Amino acid sequence: MHKRSKLKEARHFLGRMHAEQDNPDAFARELSAFLTASRSVLQYAHKEAVPKPGGQQWYDQAIANPLFAYFKDLRDDNIHAFPIRPLTRTQTVRAGFLNIGDEDDEMLIPYPHDTIVRRYEFQDRAGEDVLDLCQQYLGALESLVDNGVTAGWITD
Repeated sequence: MHKRSKLKEARHFLGRMHAEQDNPDAFARELSAFLTASRSVLQYAHKEAVPKPGGQQWYDQAIANPLFAYFKDLRDDNIHAFPIRPLTRTQTVRAGFLNIGDEDDEMLIPYPHDTIVRRYEFQDRAGEDVLDLCQQYLGALESLVDNGVTAGWITD
């Protein structure tokens, strides 16, 4: 109960992180919200599974993925110790075209120019993209919920 709602919320904030890549302060705020919503998924699953015989064992096995512990620690630090502020890596990239329009009506115009690309990394995971790690974590959470529901340990 409530796990799918929190998954949707986490997915929303991951989308907001993508949208705010050019604004490091806004990106950090969206990350904070993502960490909180995604952590709630596991808290709800734990609360529901543990009272059932074998539920604690299922939960312990289900959270064996190291990403679960990593993101739990990030969320705990973010809430209880200090705000999580990922490192911002900025790179200037030479583009040859200007993209005008949207997905349905896109037009490329030759226009050589420099663009700035921002990439975010957690301080203790240099070289790994925050957005990629968050996507992997969200996928692992979705699998845990799907498997838990299928096996009868938790409900949607």
